[in-house]
Amino acid sequence: MSSAAPLPPPSTPGTEELPESGSLPPGHERALLLRLLDAVADPILFTNPEGQLLMANARARQLLVAGAQASEGLRRAVELNQRLFLAALASSATGAASSVRRRDLALVEPVEGTDLLFELVITPAHEPEAPSGMVCVLRNVTDLGRATRALGESYRRLRASEQEARSERLRLDLILDSVADPIILTDPTGVTVLMNDPAERLFAVPPESGEATLRRARTNDAHFSSFLSHLLSPGGSRRWRGELALLEPASGASLPMEAVASKVLSDTGETVSIVTLMHDRTEAREKARLLEQIRAASTELEAKVHSATAELAEQNEKLRRQALQLEQASAAKSQFLANMSHEFRTPLNAILGYTNMLLQGVSGEMTPQQKRNLQRIDSNGHHLLQVINEILDITRIEAGRMPLNLSDFEVPELLQEVVAELDPIVARTQLEVGTELSPQLPALHTDRQKVKQIVLNLLSNALKFTHEGSVQVIADYQVATSTVSISVKDSGIGIAPEHQEKIFEDFQQVDSSPTRAYGGTGLGLSICRRLAAMMGGRVTVQSTLGEGSTFTLHLPRRTRRT
Repeated sequence: MSSAAPLPPPSTPGTEELPESGSLPPGHERALLLRLLDAVADPILFTNPEGQLLMANARARQLLVAGAQASEGLRRAVELNQRLFLAALASSATGAASSVRRRDLALVEPVEGTDLLFELVITPAHEPEAPSGMVCVLRNVTDLGRATRALGESYRRLRASEQEARSERLRLDLILDSVADPIILTDPTGVTVLMNDPAERLFAVPPESGEATLRRARTNDAHFSSFLSHLLSPGGSRRWRGELALLEPASGASLPMEAVASKVLSDTGETVSIVTLMHDRTEAREKARLLEQIRAASTELEAKVHSATAELAEQNEKLRRQALQLEQASAAKSQFLANMSHEFRTPLNAILGYTNMLLQGVSGEMTPQQKRNLQRIDSNGHHLLQVINEILDITRIEAGRMPLNLSDFEVPELLQEVVAELDPIVARTQLEVGTELSPQLPALHTDRQKVKQIVLNLLSNALKFTHEGSVQVIADYQVATSTVSISVKDSGIGIAPEHQEKIFEDFQQVDSSPTRAYGGTGLGLSICRRLAAMMGGRVTVQSTLGEGSTFTLHLPRRTRRT
């Protein structure tokens, strides 16, 4: 070990050995001290105040001294370490002469070429009988730095995971609260963990809501706990479905609920939680009751129809050879239906009028249930009135009593009226409804009310059979044929080719089964085609199943009276 190998000045390139400068007192203690210093794993150096090395242990020499047989790369690494060390000493000389100074020092492992990070601790040494200098200890903190960076990165990831978890929980809460049906999440013991807003209105009313409201909420909770017991009992099934007789806490109204509870299992098959979804059956029960009444009335009507059909068949047999009388009887039947439709509308309009007066509060304030019942009467009455009007139109056309009222009018104004009348229906959908008008569109001379009735029916059908996308009303003029065309184009369910003519027949729909998804009498398009024919025009359809339909009214620019 070279114990007196001073570092070269900062401006001198590195050499194989550091030059000796100065000496320590001889003695037995010196040899023991040197062996102890060589046994220390951290580099230890002793320099004079000018930075020249007086003594260094083995680890320090590995970093700062290059032997005569060292390679060029090792010498360059040692030279770099010497310069970094001397620069660190120089920058630390600005502190107090008697204070311990610390700073980070980055060096290079000469053999492996890896980066090392040390904490340089400089302690001044002032002894009366010994040379003054500085004791430099380099503590290896490379692993500590890496661990600190790894810990920081782990902490950052943890914070990001927490933020993501909070965001996911917020999104889950928003999704659950947007569901109209009550949803409740409980733990395996039946304790409620989470519920959305509709569920809170039934089970978690505020304490200041009143004793009656709190009592109803507790009753609901008891019913729910009894329902969950089918899943909480040992050996219970994974899913349970049933009905709950709940109460509206605020009003006390009965709420028949259909509930479905399902266990959420872990990877090991253990129950983690239970999810319960409820659905209000009030409207469904009311519909079932009305449907039963309709079925009973339908059965009675069917019996009457059978009886009337039998009588009619008997009369037809008697009148089979009297063709003229049969034609007169048919005309009389159409006349009778037209008259009866008028007779039907008179009391029905009175019913609708009195219903509207009651809804407006003429007879005093009503309960919510009474108002809902009257609204159902009003809705069904208007539906029946529409059916009677359609039957009246058909019978009047068949009887030849549908007059033409010809006038001049602008097509854009008519289309604006039609779209405005259907605005409430459009507002309840997510559809984009627009118009596209040809700049050379002329005025029409025909029956304005009948054109409006046709376009209104076509646009209403498009809104009814289109669940998403758009509906466009397009008006164009063909100069060559002097024909105005008004098209209603939708992106709805479409019509199969084999049904495209069937829909224009009386009382016909694509799906005429009792369980069809769309209501109606099946007279609308039949009336449209007949009205168009009366004005010298026609109604056509182009459609692809699942892609949408385009219904077009073709009319001559001027309708001639026949």
